[in-house]
Amino acid sequence: MMPYMDGGGPITAGNRSGGFAINNRSIDNLLVPGSTTRIQDRPGLGTSAGREQYSVLENARMFRKSDTPDAVDSFHYNDEVGARAMAGILGGSMSKRSGLFATAGERLKVGLVRYGNVFPHYEVNGKRIVIGESGSHYEVRLENRTKKRIEVVLSVDGLNVLTGKSASPKQRGFILEPKETYDVDGFRKDNTTARSFVLGSVANSKAASKGAASNVGVIGLAVFEEDEARAKAELRHEQLVRESANAFPVTR
Repeated sequence: MMPYMDGGGPITAGNRSGGFAINNRSIDNLLVPGSTTRIQDRPGLGTSAGREQYSVLENARMFRKSDTPDAVDSFHYNDEVGARAMAGILGGSMSKRSGLFATAGERLKVGLVRYGNVFPHYEVNGKRIVIGESGSHYEVRLENRTKKRIEVVLSVDGLNVLTGKSASPKQRGFILEPKETYDVDGFRKDNTTARSFVLGSVANSKAASKGAASNVGVIGLAVFEEDEARAKAELRHEQLVRESANAFPVTR
């Protein structure tokens, strides 16, 4: 499916397969050569744009029920050492689990996968930290748990995966049919090509190349539900237009 723009706001779809400013006190402003903490010295994982791969987006249309997302959520990822350290900072009981996990008000089950295998994650105080390994590529699995069509705006390291630009919850995303599962396979280059998500150093991450290294290690999801009444009305209108189509518009 491919992005579709509508008067009611960005309308986009899944693949069949904001402004951001760095102020003087931001982390990124400090991550420069000669400072106490340089980007290249930061431990843990970030996501880089890997090799180009064939990946087709198809057209789909959805009317959002509201301009405001019905749910906004996020989860983190890091290597084993970093994930355990973050879990320790969060405090409370920690458990290591496998499989997808529920998010966005139970509307989705998500996780990072490689060749169909789901990465393990730590769960602590309602937070999830996925455990990755440097050099591994991954896909973000989105599983629609609802009986409705939904749109999911997805960000990786603070970047919208469809545009590679700073993410906002109101930007375009992927449309999932009821109970559909879809694997987002990389940063989009165009409607037929994506660059795979690859785990590596913070310094080599796509976010760092955009001057936003402070956002590495987080994956965001904004979910919009469909305005079913408007969708039905538009479908009825389309059928009426088709029903009145003239097979022989020229009378001579």
